[in-house]
Amino acid sequence: MRRNRLALLVVASGLLAGGIPLAVGAQGEGEAASTASAVPEGIPSAPRGVCIRPDARQNVERCPDNAPPPSKRAGSRPTGVDSQVASHFRETKRREEESKSGGMTGPSIEIDAATRRNRDRIEARALNLLQREVTVLERLVGRTRAGDPRGADYLLRLAETQFELQQYYNTQARSMDQPIFEARQSKNASQVRQLQQRQRQMEEQLQNFRQEAIRTYARLVRDYPNYRNMDQVLFSLAFGLEEMRQFQRARQVYHRLIKGFPQSRFIPHAYLSFAEYYFGEGDMRAAQQFYSKVTEIPADRNPVYGYALYKQAWALYNLEDFRGALTQFVRTVEFAQQNPDARDAANLARQSRRELVLPYSRVGTPRRALEFFRRYATDDDQALEMLESLAELYYDTGNWPETIEVYHRLMAERTEGPRLCYWQSRVTNAVISSRPKDEQVTEVRRLVDVQENFASAGHPAEAVTECKQATAAVLVELATAWHREAIGTDDQPGTNDVATMRGAAALYRVVLDRFPNMDEMQFPDIDRRDWPTEYRVSYFFAELLWRMEDWATCGPAFDRVVELNPQGEFTQDAAYAAVLCYNNLYQQQYQGREREVRGGAVGDDNPCEGMRGRRLRRCEAEQAERNEATRYVPRELNETENGMLNAFNRFVCFVNDSDELPQIKYRRARIYYESNQYEEAAVIFRDIALNHQDSDLSEYAANLYLDSLNIMGTQWQRTSCIGEIRENIEPLAGAYCANSGQRDEHADLCQVLDQLRCDTLRLQAEAATREERFRDAAQTYVTIAREHRECGRLDEVLYNASINYEAARLLGRAIRVRTVLIRNFPESQLARRAIFLVGANYHALAIYNQAAEWYERFAREYPGEDGSDCTDEQREAGTCAIAHEALQNAVFFRLGLGQEEQAVDDAELFERNYRQRMPRETSQVMFSLGSIYERQDNWQRVFQHYRGWLRSYGRRALPHEVIRANVQMGRSQWELEQRDDAKRYFESAVREWTRNAGERIAGLDDVSDEDKQLYLARAKDATSEALFYLAEYEYAAFRLIRFPRFRGGRSLQRVQRWAERDFAEWLNEKREALVQAEAAYNRIAELEIPEWQIAAAARVGEMYRSFMDQIRGAPIPEEIENDDELYGIYVDALEGAARPLNAQAMDKFEFCLTTATRVRWFNEFSQQCEQELNQLDRARYPMAAELRGEANYIQRQVARPGAVRLQTEEDAEDEDSSIPDGATEN
Repeated sequence: MRRNRLALLVVASGLLAGGIPLAVGAQGEGEAASTASAVPEGIPSAPRGVCIRPDARQNVERCPDNAPPPSKRAGSRPTGVDSQVASHFRETKRREEESKSGGMTGPSIEIDAATRRNRDRIEARALNLLQREVTVLERLVGRTRAGDPRGADYLLRLAETQFELQQYYNTQARSMDQPIFEARQSKNASQVRQLQQRQRQMEEQLQNFRQEAIRTYARLVRDYPNYRNMDQVLFSLAFGLEEMRQFQRARQVYHRLIKGFPQSRFIPHAYLSFAEYYFGEGDMRAAQQFYSKVTEIPADRNPVYGYALYKQAWALYNLEDFRGALTQFVRTVEFAQQNPDARDAANLARQSRRELVLPYSRVGTPRRALEFFRRYATDDDQALEMLESLAELYYDTGNWPETIEVYHRLMAERTEGPRLCYWQSRVTNAVISSRPKDEQVTEVRRLVDVQENFASAGHPAEAVTECKQATAAVLVELATAWHREAIGTDDQPGTNDVATMRGAAALYRVVLDRFPNMDEMQFPDIDRRDWPTEYRVSYFFAELLWRMEDWATCGPAFDRVVELNPQGEFTQDAAYAAVLCYNNLYQQQYQGREREVRGGAVGDDNPCEGMRGRRLRRCEAEQAERNEATRYVPRELNETENGMLNAFNRFVCFVNDSDELPQIKYRRARIYYESNQYEEAAVIFRDIALNHQDSDLSEYAANLYLDSLNIMGTQWQRTSCIGEIRENIEPLAGAYCANSGQRDEHADLCQVLDQLRCDTLRLQAEAATREERFRDAAQTYVTIAREHRECGRLDEVLYNASINYEAARLLGRAIRVRTVLIRNFPESQLARRAIFLVGANYHALAIYNQAAEWYERFAREYPGEDGSDCTDEQREAGTCAIAHEALQNAVFFRLGLGQEEQAVDDAELFERNYRQRMPRETSQVMFSLGSIYERQDNWQRVFQHYRGWLRSYGRRALPHEVIRANVQMGRSQWELEQRDDAKRYFESAVREWTRNAGERIAGLDDVSDEDKQLYLARAKDATSEALFYLAEYEYAAFRLIRFPRFRGGRSLQRVQRWAERDFAEWLNEKREALVQAEAAYNRIAELEIPEWQIAAAARVGEMYRSFMDQIRGAPIPEEIENDDELYGIYVDALEGAARPLNAQAMDKFEFCLTTATRVRWFNEFSQQCEQELNQLDRARYPMAAELRGEANYIQRQVARPGAVRLQTEEDAEDEDSSIPDGATEN
């Protein structure tokens, strides 16, 4: 069997070169804790312990629910381009109209009953009134003696009332029509029967009163032959007989009326009755003669003159006297214009204008039509309506040149009208029916453009819908005509002209793209059975694509047919055709590279195609960057790939015994693989590798199966996939490497499987790290170091084990593994880093003495390690091995432990090693030594230390350090009772702050934002302390102002003299001192340091309270003291002066206590504020019962230990047995 051996199989390249980072470098410290979040966005998640999700397997195994099998022919080889697709094409037929040639053949206006009886319309009266009147009249007629002339009037009134009753019951009967219809629609049979019964009752009453009226009129004619209104009686009698359909008797009465009363006002109506009778019987000549008799009577005494003209025109039209008919329609319009008050004049004119188009279409010319219509229309819009009616007549009768000419005139007159699209569709149909194919194409394009513009031009929705339907109908009819011409029918062979096929396919595509809601449209000009639907047109379109061998397009087109109607009449053949199309496409585009490792999506375009030079290189670089970012992220399948999968899936589901099955499966898996959907790909590749070993593709399938698992295990970070690789190594080896012959035949695959036995352990450890199962990862690394030394690089293995133990909070184990690494691999770079990390582990455990020793060892052995080779993750995790940071930590730990000599030694070593390279860090270390003397209360040494530090590092030191150094020097002088010298240093500290210290700190380079905030807070704290001490000088001055002593007797005169001189001067001086001191304390508030704000507020409140107490202690004259009224006035005056001070004091004390409570900062000042408030107002401010700790100032926190897991004895025993103390490099 011929094999195309790859020089390096995909799994070998993936697992050995890039799949296991251990082979090229140790795992980063930050990686152990953060890799779980490093999964690229878009990777599907799976439950822990699951490699391939059940829904992915189900997705592969699922068969279509409603899709049919690919037809019975699918068992044959579906690869040949000569395989045929069944044609279901049927020509779309136009609906045959019952009568296309005649148009309208009858009038649109019929005369109403009131007009025919020559009566004005009267309002209907109530039934009870009519019945009462009939009763009264019948009684009067019965009582009237023969010969009494009043009897005739009574009979006429009785007949007329009976006629009104006819009208009433007719109205009632017709009012039942709609309720009966609605009851039938709702299938309420009982209600239908009830309503019909009531309607029959009404109709019976109608017939009864109609007969009663005729009998009354007949009696009147018989009994009163000379009655003065006999013409009216005869006409009413004839009309009644006509209503009873007794036409012969009615005509006899009409003849008697005409002969006996030639001047009667009822003569026109009598002639009209004859004319209407003959018109209804179809005797147009007789009708024409009687209509002429009606028009012989002048219009001023002939209310039906206009109607007779109108009906005469229709009689002439039906006699095919078209010019005469046109003339009569014109006369009707002119009559209505000249006699606007004539009966029904407006309606007659309107209908005549509309209907004169009929005779004009027979005798007029299209060119002059609009001018003729404008002559008789009321306005231009009406003239254009008449012109459109003419165009429709030409269209219906197949007069194509006239149709095109009239519609073009309409479009010229109304270029933006709501009917424009419809007119263009009519022109297009006319062109299709009468002109060559190139002109048809031009007109169709014009129609599509018009429809697109029309839809967006804001026309009414109804017009837009009509336009869409008309356009779609034209396109479908033309497409099916060309389709039939190209492929032929059962009776006639086609031309097989490719150009015609392309034209038809293009029309189908336009229909499907432009009219997705085709199924909701109506096509009145097409036979309902052949109305185009999206399903039908889609199949016709796909069939044409097949005929043209357009494989890239015909597959999706047939898929669309299946999707639209899984049970449709064409669907089975469409499903089979899709497989043929996609298989032909696969052979055409994909087969040449289907055994390669990776490629692009089928049908994807190259974005750099056509570029050259620098532009091409830039495009390729950008494309490579984009591809790398999404290299393993599943992507959406494109349309072609989706179509292939669906078609191949149908084949696999319904065809089980084909020789092509492995190939179809492989192609299906490749599509998943190319789109990074590795779960589905792995399932299918494994099936091929183990169940189709005889196929040429089986080894490639095995290789790609392992690669898919590898990607999911390493890139998707699913640990279980590495386990699945291990589980399938032996089954695959048994299938392909069981003996020497197989190993020779599958040498590359067998080599990969051998290597995987070792490497999958590393992959499992790395995957456990990504899933944050750090203890499992560490133990797996220890297993590798103990049992698989052949894997090599054991220093990296031990290093990674310690990283994972550390991430699992098993710091004791991490320290032990690192000590083994340091002892057994002293020359390894990882051992060097391990020394630092052991110190960091003790640091985290808050075992600061051990931490300092390891940090000192690292700094002394590797003083040049500056962290330049550290990763960002290591820096962020704080595990970047940097010598100066290790030594700096050691200094601080020794200081915190009170190991002052060692701290000084470490600081001096730091100064020797790093003063030139790191002056800022050196100054910080040396600055920290001052805490030694502060803790000893050795203020002279404190002063000397900070003065020396300023001389050595002041110019390069950070602003907050310079401020603090001056404060500490001032504090030293203060404690040494050198208050004047102290003030000078406090002032220096404040000056340093005012020299834009905050802005200088914010502008520091190479300092994190967090450290900048810390430095700024320290600068403000030190400045606040300096300001407080400076304010204390003002406070002392305030206290030195003693209350004026009162001497002599307490007479009113003496007290008054003392108050005006001594007390007033004291009051002013005291107040000025208070204001000055308060201003000094208020400067602290700007810095917003709570503890110093509390102290300042306490001091200010204390000043106000003491000031108030002294005022209240003023002496009281004896005269006033012995006089209760004067005493009250005097004391109130003193209290008035003291009360504002009391309010001010309480305000400051309240601020002090509130601030302390908010920031939880309690000290002697907050306690003072609480006590003062209690003394001022015990009810409002009782003393708190809680115990409060006092704050103390901590300049640097030695360490921030995290939560760690304490090591148990069991862990220790397991640790001793699991870490290979003697592990060495092979």
